[in-house]
Amino acid sequence: MAAQAHSIRNVHDADHDGVQAVVAAAFGQDDEAALVGRLWAADAITIERLADIDGEIVGYCAFSPVICAPALDGVLLGLAPVAVAPDHQRTGLGAAMIKDGLKACREAGVRLLAVLGDPKYYTRFGFEPGAAKNIRWAVQDAGDAFRVITDDDMITAEPRLVHYHPAFDAVS
Repeated sequence: MAAQAHSIRNVHDADHDGVQAVVAAAFGQDDEAALVGRLWAADAITIERLADIDGEIVGYCAFSPVICAPALDGVLLGLAPVAVAPDHQRTGLGAAMIKDGLKACREAGVRLLAVLGDPKYYTRFGFEPGAAKNIRWAVQDAGDAFRVITDDDMITAEPRLVHYHPAFDAVS
């Protein structure tokens, strides 16, 4: 499907039902939509974007707080989920939302941004393997799928483990 004129904007409370419908449709299940609901309930989303076409919500992405051990000062965020309605996938909407969200992250002075996803996809946004900076996902070794953007050289002798918000651990 060819890309249509779209807008990328902040999410408002009135958008919640539409966002959850898009997230559920994009993943083909309700787990990620329930995650978004838990993050909203915990007030644990720092930056979020949606894509709309003619007033219809067709995409969503969220950036929520993460913590590191050993501790790291500053704003630390994880990107998840990224969702685009099935009829609008592979049109550039996901990339547009991520780029807009990354701009907001830079403006907010985010020091570390983590994502768990396809290395080929996320490399284009500047994400590099976390292991290159001795930063790892605390849950398991995700190899090159765990990627980071950092504001400086964070390499330490001891691995830095990234923990996502507890809402990610909950069973829906």
